[in-house]
Amino acid sequence: MPLPLLFALFLAFGFDPPRPGPRPMPLADALARTGEAACAVLGLAAFAFLFGRVVAFRVARRGRASSRVRRAYVLGVRAVDLLSVAVFGWIVHDLGWPRVVRSGFGLGDPVLVDDALILLPFILAQLAGWWGVYAAERALRPSRGPVGLGRYLSLKARQSLGMVLPVAGLYALGSDLIRRRWPEAATSPWEQTVGLAVMGLFVLALAPAFVRLAWPTRPLPPGPLRDRLEHLARRLGFRCTDILVWDTNQVVVNAGVTGSLPWFRYVLLTDALIENLGPHEVAAVFGHEIGHIAHRHLLYFGFFVVGSVWVLALGANGAADPLQRLLAVGTWPDWLVGDSTAADVVRAVLLLLLVATYFLVVFGFVSRRFERQADVFGCRAISCGRFDCPPHADLDGRPGPAPEAASVPLCPVGIRIFINALTSVAMLNGMRPNAWSWRHGSIMRRINFLESLVDRPDAERRFQVGVRRMRRGVAAVLLTAVAVLVAMTGYLK
Repeated sequence: MPLPLLFALFLAFGFDPPRPGPRPMPLADALARTGEAACAVLGLAAFAFLFGRVVAFRVARRGRASSRVRRAYVLGVRAVDLLSVAVFGWIVHDLGWPRVVRSGFGLGDPVLVDDALILLPFILAQLAGWWGVYAAERALRPSRGPVGLGRYLSLKARQSLGMVLPVAGLYALGSDLIRRRWPEAATSPWEQTVGLAVMGLFVLALAPAFVRLAWPTRPLPPGPLRDRLEHLARRLGFRCTDILVWDTNQVVVNAGVTGSLPWFRYVLLTDALIENLGPHEVAAVFGHEIGHIAHRHLLYFGFFVVGSVWVLALGANGAADPLQRLLAVGTWPDWLVGDSTAADVVRAVLLLLLVATYFLVVFGFVSRRFERQADVFGCRAISCGRFDCPPHADLDGRPGPAPEAASVPLCPVGIRIFINALTSVAMLNGMRPNAWSWRHGSIMRRINFLESLVDRPDAERRFQVGVRRMRRGVAAVLLTAVAVLVAMTGYLK
């Protein structure tokens, strides 16, 4: 799921400022703010281009891409994504971009047109960032990378925008029509909050229906591999629309699952994964992706993101007055207080750092626990249920009924097959085993955890109990925080 686009949608429409009042914004003011927005996007483009050229230069000078350069590239790409969201947030809230579009340009509130123009700076910022890092992509993947700039930008746009943007457009269309039919809804204090939740659920449920539009995919052809995976899915009680091969020109070795609803759910296996892994290892990866659905991780992530945005937005509103009082006392620099552009930038950066730290720590912790839970499910999916195997029984290599996965204990060979698949994926993607990932953890720690479960069913039970407690605890904290902030800010009045 493209997180930068989701955050941009929440920034632009989740807490939408009021519609234009009787006093329109002067056109000169609107043009000046448009110029400032353009300068911000150009500044992001300059950073991305400089970063891309530096990476390309370092690769060319050494004749190869070192692990240090690859790590710097990953961090740089994340920084570009983060800056694109930050720039858009500043344009929306500090420049008042929705008011510029609707009032300054005299558009009012036409169906979808104003929404598209409000989101346009973010799309331009994304395109500028991708264009900037294109040189680094070519240098790091000279033989497998994108052939040309146009194809590269097209693929990035499809992957990052194609799944969510059509659904967001449908939601915006429905919201505009409802507002025209029942205009009193726009004045309700709950209109924006409920709209935020509805938009999040709408995207979560329907975005996977556009996976064929977003990514170059094709159905997994009939054959022994598809038969094995379909047999495994039936044994796991898992339903999906289709199993797809994700064509990446043999660049990416990965898999994914999209869709909380079985009518809009796809399992994607990249071409390089199918080419380089054996059928048992592919089945293990397939079981890992099913584990995310079986444990309802996607639904929980949707709840977590919507609840967190509520907490952050209500907290920002509640902290506005205390922050102003804090800035009013003491000897603060003139450029840090008041309505200056520098003050706006500093406050926007501080807010962005707060949000980034929150998601890095809390969301990252939850995501890493979920990854381990899906790893365990992947091991169980290919386990034979015997603690003393080998010999290992292949439950999906033959037709006919087989035990349900929920009743099959972990076996040593099943765990080893999944570990081999995990190791192969890391090696083929050029990942260091001990490289830390904020959402997945390091490959080495995931392997060590799985090895600790061999012949120890009590250890797995304790882990599953701990994950359930973590889920309930985080949910309780989020719901309590929303209730407390609503009461403190007087939102119900």
